[in-house]
Amino acid sequence: MLAQERRLAAIAAASAAAFRRSDYHQVRAEDVAERVRLPRGGDSGSGRSAVWLYNEVRSRRVLVALAVKHAFDEFTAGEPAPPPTRSVLDAQALVTSALRRIARFHQLDRFMLAQVRLGIGDISTSEKRPSAAQTPPGWLPGTFGAAAAAGWEGRVTAYAEYLAPRLREAALTVTVPPEGWAVASAERLSELAFRAMVDDPEGPVDHQANALAAYWLSRDLVPLAGEWADRLHTAERTCELTERIGPNGRARVRALDVVFQVLLDDSPLLVRAAEVGGELTDLIGDRAGDRQWRCDVTSRRGLALLRLGDTAGARAGFEESERIARDFSDDFDRESYLTRAEHNLAEVLVEEGRPTAGRRALERVAAKRAEGVPEIGVGAPWRRLTLTRQALAAAETRSGQVVAGVVLAEQVVADREERLGADNVNTASARVTLAEALLAAGHPAQARHHLTEAMRLRALHLPKEGYWPQYDLVRLAEIELSAGFPAQAVRLLADSIVMTPWFADRVSPRLRRDATLIRARALVASGDVAQALDDLERLPPDRAARRARAAALLVMGETEAAVRLLDTIAEAERELEDDHPGQAETLLLTARAATVLAEDDAANAAAAALGALGKEAMDATHPILLAGRLDTALQRARTGHASDVRDLLAPILDRKVLAHRKPALGDGHPLLAEARALATRVGDPPSALPEDRLWEDL
Repeated sequence: MLAQERRLAAIAAASAAAFRRSDYHQVRAEDVAERVRLPRGGDSGSGRSAVWLYNEVRSRRVLVALAVKHAFDEFTAGEPAPPPTRSVLDAQALVTSALRRIARFHQLDRFMLAQVRLGIGDISTSEKRPSAAQTPPGWLPGTFGAAAAAGWEGRVTAYAEYLAPRLREAALTVTVPPEGWAVASAERLSELAFRAMVDDPEGPVDHQANALAAYWLSRDLVPLAGEWADRLHTAERTCELTERIGPNGRARVRALDVVFQVLLDDSPLLVRAAEVGGELTDLIGDRAGDRQWRCDVTSRRGLALLRLGDTAGARAGFEESERIARDFSDDFDRESYLTRAEHNLAEVLVEEGRPTAGRRALERVAAKRAEGVPEIGVGAPWRRLTLTRQALAAAETRSGQVVAGVVLAEQVVADREERLGADNVNTASARVTLAEALLAAGHPAQARHHLTEAMRLRALHLPKEGYWPQYDLVRLAEIELSAGFPAQAVRLLADSIVMTPWFADRVSPRLRRDATLIRARALVASGDVAQALDDLERLPPDRAARRARAAALLVMGETEAAVRLLDTIAEAERELEDDHPGQAETLLLTARAATVLAEDDAANAAAAALGALGKEAMDATHPILLAGRLDTALQRARTGHASDVRDLLAPILDRKVLAHRKPALGDGHPLLAEARALATRVGDPPSALPEDRLWEDL
């Protein structure tokens, strides 16, 4: 391939030189061939024959296509890489600038391009013969090979190599383009630019570039990202025009509000939504007539910041909205604005790692919002109440009350199905919360069922690169990991958008962190601990990441390092005293490390503390607590205390249904399988009831 590229590059230089000096019809193959200068080596020498040239290019169309490729490469040599863009207007401006550069090339090399225009449609005498072979020649992939192949077809893609990185950078404003998209788009735009500019050499350069960029936006970018990109472009354009009319005037503030709404409601671009929301808040000010507007903007911006993982910024926004709402009159529905702020601040507590405090706050909000809500209908009071109940179900789950979390999540789903229908996108959102509750409660198979159904529905309404579709994918990977399929979890996340730097920069760094954490845990379970530790090194050192790192160190045999890390986590958790599932996981890992180091007293103390959490703070059947019982049972079996194993395994093996109408662990859960295997090994296999066997075989 390299040898062919060198030959085609030399032919391109010779062809450009020939067509710059003479009219198309006066240039003979011999004129081009004698100008060919190949680098020294296997193809060294000065000049070539017309026969050799024909064997390389097979057509004068290829000659002129290579000529324009060489000339344009010379013209753009040394240009820097395209800068990143943040708005659709910036993206369009980047493409327009590139096209303006091409137009400048057309002005400077007008004579040669006129010859290319004549030659690109030329058909040789041999091609006209019916007996001539019509199979096109094959050029290997490469810069000049692609230009030659396009020239054979009568197209000029000489500008594609220059355009492709700029089109990709422009596309990254709104989405991650698939492999090969930028090149295909650049080749199409190159051909259009060549035809437009060479056929109308007197046309106004700026207008040509603007028109071609607008066409590219509608033809390639909007279909790639979705129709929301067109709405965002229109809103940005309006905002730009109002800025020209009167900087920071009321018209611009209103236009910027439209940009903010499109970013939040339609696009995946949460990071930019938060930025625009901050700018909008400053411009609105604190005028009395704008207080409701400012209250809504600060609240919605807080939601965006919460999904980004900026809990401090989200808290500040919600507190500001609460402060504004306190000055509302009672006739202004003051109480609903205040309870909205209370609800949002409670969700901040949950995300800050204080789920118990968040749960209590949400209980108070739910009690307020439940007053006067009708039994039927989907009005605003019910919508507010169901959102609080959904958040409360998630907080119950996060605080370790998994049975109550499942019960409440099922109630929310049933209520929304009755009022909205099973296929409504908001019913699907409630199903995601139910799936999370089921997962935390030890029922990954049921969680998978509800989540995949919700994913199907949400994918119909939301951009695939957006926060919620990618959130669903991360939760699915977590389910596969919990169900004992870590390799499947790794595969799900391997090529996903959520793992890309683009997602962290434009959508949600927090969700990207969660995905990386789950992938690292799955890698540890799959045996690739080194890769997992490498991934964890790049994460902010919060408690969840440090726990995952400690678990990886234990698997690697770095037990003492794991213990030191766990001690720092335990110290932070003693000050917090709220994240009970997190504390339970820390104690579980501490007990395992102490067991490896043969520190029986420390292991027993950690196991006892873990068991104590199940008496008040958490459900006794929480999978983390059951994992602790299984660890203790395994240790007792190894040390010859098999008599203790039955009592330790009893809650794990118990198939009685609990308040959520399910046993402690779902069938197929890895903990349940390990417990059954251990019970069988110590001579106390669990009894098999008729309903536990396949009835067709009875």
